[in-house]
Amino acid sequence: MCPLTRRTSFLCLALLLWTAGSAFAQLPSNELEGTWRMVSQERVYPDSTVDTREEWGANYKILNSTHFAWGRETKNGEEVLAGGGRYEYHPERNIYVEHIEYHSSPGFQDVTLRFEAKVKGDRWIHVGDLGSYKLREVWERVDPQEAEQETVANSPVGNDDR
Repeated sequence: MCPLTRRTSFLCLALLLWTAGSAFAQLPSNELEGTWRMVSQERVYPDSTVDTREEWGANYKILNSTHFAWGRETKNGEEVLAGGGRYEYHPERNIYVEHIEYHSSPGFQDVTLRFEAKVKGDRWIHVGDLGSYKLREVWERVDPQEAEQETVANSPVGNDDR
């Protein structure tokens, strides 16, 4: 084998090993990856159900293959809540688990929440215990093209340049 072929073979092998090793840094994708907008949220108590939709304005959750970030604000814009951390999704068992690493309400920091979860088309429904009540949420997948068009339309900068 000539020296050039040997060097090329070594370089290809090194590149192959490097890319294979870096592939383990992120988990394979799952059906939760993406951006979600809350459609409804209810607190289900033993004797009643409280719909909390009217209290909140924008409410989004963004997931990659390993982590989530979430944020929402009150309708009047006076209060913003946010949090995030790692998550686990086990679709074969209909289980979604959030390991909250940071949260604007200190009582939720370092808390793990477990939900029964199902994805039906572009809807994600999950229900989990939060102390004295069950939290039932319905999320709808945000279409990336619609989000981009909305962002451009609402941007105070550069609308005339497009």
